[in-house]
Amino acid sequence: MSTNTVAVRCSVSCGLRRGRTEFTNSVRSATDLAYYVIVSLIVLLVLWLNRSDTLPGTTVPVALFMLPGLLALQVVFSGAYGLATQLATEREDGTLLRLKSVPGGMTGYVCGQMLRTTLEIGFSMAIVLIPAFFFIPGLTANGIGGWMEAIGFLLLGLLAVLPLGFVIGSVFKSPRMVGGWGMLVMGAIVWVSGIFYPLAQMAGWAQALGQLTPVYWLGLGLRAALLPESAAAVEIDGSWRTLATLVVLLAWAIVGFLVAPPLLRRMARRESGSSVAARREKALQRV
Repeated sequence: MSTNTVAVRCSVSCGLRRGRTEFTNSVRSATDLAYYVIVSLIVLLVLWLNRSDTLPGTTVPVALFMLPGLLALQVVFSGAYGLATQLATEREDGTLLRLKSVPGGMTGYVCGQMLRTTLEIGFSMAIVLIPAFFFIPGLTANGIGGWMEAIGFLLLGLLAVLPLGFVIGSVFKSPRMVGGWGMLVMGAIVWVSGIFYPLAQMAGWAQALGQLTPVYWLGLGLRAALLPESAAAVEIDGSWRTLATLVVLLAWAIVGFLVAPPLLRRMARRESGSSVAARREKALQRV
């Protein structure tokens, strides 16, 4: 085994260990735990209020239709916006500069952040799904096969959005820039993603924009896995378009993994003590 292979394995192992540690510390923190619980309770409240309503012209509960889209939103929000904010924060405070000086530091960092984000998403989903099983009708109708398909789409969705988080975090130099533009973009994505209302019943331009986002396609894949076949009638073309869903999510993943590494390397090369100090000084002037 070559020295480089051993070094890469060591970096990945250290990074994964760091990711697990960061997640464990997060769920032990009262502030972070309160954030997970409060956000999940808001999602559950929305689902609870819509548990008895049905989609027009169908017998599908609105809560059952909304749940896949909300799960997709959790994946995209944490995997893209959340990861980008974390990357920008650690870029500003000098963490990435210190990792740059460690052999394999950036490789370990990327692996750790991907694991931490995945664990956070899984934890948040568990808080939502466990209570949802008790009050959303039809959630288990497709059996274990439907849930295995849903897990497959969730993993593919993660592959599609995690590189996007690194891309956004590499482009913007501070968490404030990510937060300002990120929240604006996320709000627009939510509106045209078909989470709260079937995209097929929205304006043509909104349908076009919605189909450009991974939220819509991941939500569509999850709906195909968890909803009855009759629910496809409210979708665009009256079908689940499973092949198109797989192709679009794979395209997001491939493009992301092609674009993210060069941007991360470029960002790491530009990090220096003077640039970190300048960002800190600029941040202090805002306080």
